[in-house]
Amino acid sequence: MRRRAAVAAAGRGCGVRREDFAVLAVCTGNLCRSPFAAGYLAKRFQDEGVWAEAFSRGLMALPGRRPPREAVRAAAAYGVDLSTHVAQPLLGPDLLRADIVWVMEKGQRDRLVRARPQARDKVALLSEPLDGQDIEDPMGKPLAVFERVYARIAECVDAWMPELVAMAREWAG
Repeated sequence: MRRRAAVAAAGRGCGVRREDFAVLAVCTGNLCRSPFAAGYLAKRFQDEGVWAEAFSRGLMALPGRRPPREAVRAAAAYGVDLSTHVAQPLLGPDLLRADIVWVMEKGQRDRLVRARPQARDKVALLSEPLDGQDIEDPMGKPLAVFERVYARIAECVDAWMPELVAMAREWAG
């Protein structure tokens, strides 16, 4: 409930006209974890019949880089297509656009809140509804690690769904 109130206040009073409830997933390079989290969330929103946006960025993303083939393959098992994804760095307007900002690691949360204190109430660990643990970075690791990490991300997204669906419907009025 506290998050819903913060989202309503931050989103509607930010001076930016937006139509859709939006969730931003952030990781380091915007190649593995955050694009999968956003893609899986978009699919879940669609399954729930909720009109909302899910997008991703990276704290240290090199624009134009593409996910490794292991990421594309592991994501496909969840119906998420990462084959056309290109990395994008996190910019200030992205934080204004988002109602919730998911990060994968506590250090990412701390860094983001330090750099953008006004976003504090929007930023949460993706694993917050479960155990609040960091989500491993699979970059450079074998397919089995991507599969394990993506299963964990899907579990976390699924745990967020009741709250996100309620917030998105509240946002839509």
